[in-house]
Amino acid sequence: MDTSMTRKIGKRALVIGFLNHLAPLITGMITVFALSSDFYQEGVTPLSIPVEVISIAKTSFPVISYLLKDLGLLNSELGRLALSSALISDLVGLTIHAFIFLIVIGAKNTIQRAITDAILLIAFIIVVIFVFRPLMMWIVKRTPEGRPVKDLYILIIVLAVLLSGVFSAWFEQTVLFGPLIFGLAVPEGPPLGSTLVDKLDPFTSGFLLPIFVTVMSLRTNLSAINPSASYTFANIILLCVGSITKILACLLPMLYCKMPLNDAAAISLIMSTRGVVDLASYSFLRDDKIINQASFAFMVIATAVTSIFVQIMVKWLYDPSRKYAGYQRRNLMNSNNKLPILVCIHNPDNTAAILRLLEKSNPTRDFPIVSNVLHLIELRGRASSVFISHQVQTKAITDVAYSENVILAFQGFERNHYGAVTIQAFTAISPRNLMHEDICTLALDVLASIIILPFHRKWAVDGSVEVEDHGLRTLNSSVLERAPCSVAILVDRGQLKRSTSVRASENVYCIAILFLGGNDDQEALAFAKRMAISGTISLTVIRLISKQDVSCDVDEVIDLDIVGDWKQSRSSWENVKYIEHYVHETTETALLVRSLVDDYDLIITGLRNNTHSPLTAGLEEWTEIPELGVIGDMLASKDLKTRASVLVIQQQQTTL
Repeated sequence: MDTSMTRKIGKRALVIGFLNHLAPLITGMITVFALSSDFYQEGVTPLSIPVEVISIAKTSFPVISYLLKDLGLLNSELGRLALSSALISDLVGLTIHAFIFLIVIGAKNTIQRAITDAILLIAFIIVVIFVFRPLMMWIVKRTPEGRPVKDLYILIIVLAVLLSGVFSAWFEQTVLFGPLIFGLAVPEGPPLGSTLVDKLDPFTSGFLLPIFVTVMSLRTNLSAINPSASYTFANIILLCVGSITKILACLLPMLYCKMPLNDAAAISLIMSTRGVVDLASYSFLRDDKIINQASFAFMVIATAVTSIFVQIMVKWLYDPSRKYAGYQRRNLMNSNNKLPILVCIHNPDNTAAILRLLEKSNPTRDFPIVSNVLHLIELRGRASSVFISHQVQTKAITDVAYSENVILAFQGFERNHYGAVTIQAFTAISPRNLMHEDICTLALDVLASIIILPFHRKWAVDGSVEVEDHGLRTLNSSVLERAPCSVAILVDRGQLKRSTSVRASENVYCIAILFLGGNDDQEALAFAKRMAISGTISLTVIRLISKQDVSCDVDEVIDLDIVGDWKQSRSSWENVKYIEHYVHETTETALLVRSLVDDYDLIITGLRNNTHSPLTAGLEEWTEIPELGVIGDMLASKDLKTRASVLVIQQQQTTL
């Protein structure tokens, strides 16, 4: 858990967190008082029913976190609100739980024993905060960046966790109390938090957890539940009252805050779910004979039913991608002189290529660029995703300076183009499979006209493929499907100069655009137009025309108008050339594309997915990377030995 979240939690999360625990606790106790005679059964102690009420009211932060991760909502707006609320609710429940146990100890034993346990509990918390946490921060500082934490430190921490469970049982708390408090003190993220997760998670989640759930199923004796008994009816009433109150305690404040009904209902259901942490609590209560077999079986069944029902309903109620539907034109063709861009950085290697592209995009006072830089970091060793605006966040969330090198590079670029470039930096720490949510949400918020993504391949100096990141490829495909604006994928082949270009000796950056027709190629032409305005680059527009296609549809008429306007308005520009190539068959298209690569530094083309043309007929079957389109796939091929970078553009997918 990231305890710093508690300092930044808003009023909505605070209200939901408190009400989510206190409301069902109060209504549950009222229900127990009203039906007190029906709760009597053999094996039921005076403590059994209040503990059952506390269990129903409880909301576990780890359970909510894992549920959101399974649903793909961990870094959505709804997910962040649910996590903040769950953290408050869990801490409130933990505090109430500790006090109730101390009261029970005083009632069962002596006041002196209760006071002793309270002193030990407070002392344990103080030692964890002021001794163990500084020691773990010292371990983080001693670990060089990029290096793993020493195994000795990991073993000591694991041993301390186990001992904390023993110690918490010693002062009459559940065995979960100690590890939870100790876990709050562990610095989240790399290197320590991520190393602990990497070391322990495969064994606990992959081996111990299935065994635990299986044992819990075997321990659940359904025959202990008597359907005709008044005790069973009272338990059903108690569960229904507690669950409904829990849902309404979240739903009503959200509706009061003008949240849409579907979203409010989804977050209410999420906050009412139960999971493996709750099962562990029931197991401890059963072992300590605080609850009997019937109550245990009833609570296990309720947990299973709730977890299944909540997942199905949340998927039906909430679709995070619906907000990206493109009803407004956010693309390059409809943008004005000021160009808002969102560039994504995954590692420092992406920075140079992005800055080089921005440098050639004609940033001037007349044609300014607003570059929103999003540094994406994979979530490791922490339970919740993080989104940081470096314009708003003046103090670091932790001692780790996220994105420092990336921000410095772009700030230097801003200073070199004062008045022409505005940089706004952001950092998103989230799971790789959910990063598209951060990208699309930020693009929507900053009104970006285009998102620029790095390609998943990295080339070495000799032209060979050095790294191929399939997770990044999946991410790029997800952004292309959901983006609320145009998207470009930048294939960077390095900074070596062309070897066979007739203009290689000239200090001119040469760009070519391959125009086959369609919305994506029109968008690519609009970007090339902006780059050529400065006159500092050499631009060649190469239009491929099929001799086989004699039809003339609406799209082709639009293409002719756009190209005609281009030829007329740029006729006096010395740095722009227009070339037409008539192609008889697709093999000529492939040969022509391959013959161009050594003459240019950058080749721009449209994605043209689902666009059928005689120019590329049959080539689609050989496409290795569909997210680049047919032409982009040929230019980014491993077999193509070239130093030319490629920019593949997809125009915004609008909803009509």
